Amino acid sequence: MVNGQIVLDDNADLEEGSHVTVWVGDASEPVHVSDEELGLIRDGQADAEAGKLVDARAFLRALREVG
Repeated sequence: MVNGQIVLDDNADLEEGSHVTVWVGDASEPVHVSDEELGLIRDGQADAEAGKLVDARAFLRALREVG
């Protein structure tokens, strides 16, 4: 970020009006996300926006059961 604006790498070849996703976090190490992982994130966002939510406690219980 420079002067409050998000600045992409010089090698980012985007057309005018392109959509980008920005995650804010620890910038000390780059985060690499595959196209498949990005698709899963977007699917999850769409589910959440549609009200298809899972109770966090139930989710954690299911994770413990799987081991």
